[in-house]
This record gives sequence, structure tokens and C-alpha cells, in this order.
Amino acid sequence: MELIDSHVHLLYPVKFTYAWCAAEPVLNRACRLEDYRAAAAGAPAGVKVKSAVWLEADVPAAQQEAEAEFFARMAQTDRGPLPLAAVIAAAWPESEDFPAQVERYARVGSIRGLRRVLHTMPDGLVETPRFVENLRRLAKLRLTFDLCLRPHLLPAATRLAARCPETQFVLDHCGVPDVAPGALDPWRGHLRELAAQPNVACKFSGLASVCDPARPMTPQVRPYFDHCLESFGPARVMWGSDWPVCNLTFDLAAWLQTTSDLLGELTGPEQTAIGTGTATRVYRLN
Repeated sequence: MELIDSHVHLLYPVKFTYAWCAAEPVLNRACRLEDYRAAAAGAPAGVKVKSAVWLEADVPAAQQEAEAEFFARMAQTDRGPLPLAAVIAAAWPESEDFPAQVERYARVGSIRGLRRVLHTMPDGLVETPRFVENLRRLAKLRLTFDLCLRPHLLPAATRLAARCPETQFVLDHCGVPDVAPGALDPWRGHLRELAAQPNVACKFSGLASVCDPARPMTPQVRPYFDHCLESFGPARVMWGSDWPVCNLTFDLAAWLQTTSDLLGELTGPEQTAIGTGTATRVYRLN
């Protein structure tokens, strides 16, 4: 089983500021490309992570373009095993500078999309006129937008996707359902409504960190994976790890084992779509 990891954060604290990591010893340190490669080498037999997509790590606005440039250069020049296949850069669609910023990003070949962390912002931000209008700009630039949010914002994300029908959205971490207590509703209904928007794909990623580390991961994750697969179909689901955030509860090897357990029950074409195909198409990795 081959996988493209569609969601990797690399942390270089000597270069950039990660305020959100300060209270987490597991994250408040360097998490470099070579560290990620070492972790991915612990994949179970028959599973191989072949490349990765780097995601912005919520640095201050003044560092956004420097962060994107640093990792874009890494993607373009590093020839080691398990390369960075693409970069998803930070940008704030509510900013007046957004149009000029994304035009600059669009000229960098390895930058394929943008992300803005939304769950730390006022709930109404995603429906403000400037936010919506700026995201409509992305379609002509062939840039995607990752939706980083919590379940209560799924209805707003559905309305946003409907108002930007030409823009490709990617829902991070299945919308971060509350996995540890097994809470499925209202997440389940909201996710189904979002999946009805054809311009949205879903990342099967990030669920390790919301599991109960005292219990086996696969049974906890299974109902959420099944519902994402039923709602979006394999052609709109992509796999990702959310490394190193997954280390808050389990680790990458454990998430890869859960991935092997769940994808291993699917047909070959379904495995290929989720493992590599959707990420390749959505993020233009060919």
C-alpha cells in the first residue's frame, strides 16, 4: 500500500515562531524533515509513505511568506527519500493584502494551496464578504484552500463552499470530530451536508490526536472513517498523518497501523484513491 502524506507540519523553531506549541513539550522542539522520514520508516509491513505535502504551521503573519519560501525551496531542492511533493502556504483571506500575496504564491511552482487556521478566530469570519470574495480568487490561480476548523463550523464551511463553487476546498482532519468519547452527532449530519458540495475533498488525517490513548486506536477511528468514506467517496478522500501533532497521543507508526487496518479492508482501487490518487489530483502532484 503506497501513501502520499497530505498533511505534514515541519517545525524549525530557530527560524519561525510557533506560539501554539509552547505548552506542549512534544511539539515545542524542532521537528525536521529528517525526523519525519525516520518516523515514517516505522510503517507496518506492506505500507510505504512515498512523499509528503507540507502544511503551514500557523506562524505570525509577518513570517508567513518567509515560511512558505523556506519550505518551497526545500521541496524544490531536497532529493532525499520521501520528498516534499508540494507546499500549502499560510494566508489570511480577511486581509487587504491577500490578493497580492496569493499572486506571489501562485508564481512559486511547489505552492499548490493555502490554509488559514479558523478555529481560533471568530465564528463569523468565514462568511464575511472579503473572506468569501478573496477565496473566489483562488480558482483562476489553481490554488486550493484547506479548511482547518472544528465541527461547529462545518455548516458555515458548507455555505462558504457553495458561495465559491469554482474553488477547491480540502477539509482537514475530517472536521476534527470528538473521537475519544465516540460523539458522532451532530458532526455526522454536518459532514454529510458539506460532502454534498462537489468542490470539497476530505482528509482522513489528524484523528490520532483526538483519540483516547488508553484504548486501541483503530476501533475508535473506524466509525468516523466509515462515515467520511460513505459521504465523500474514495475519489474525494485523501490520507494524511498530521505529524508531529499525532504524537500528542499515539505516534506516526500507530497511525500508519490504523491506516493499514482500515484501508486494507477496501478494494485495490479504493486504497489507491485514498492513499495517493485524491491528493495527486487535488494538489496537482504530477
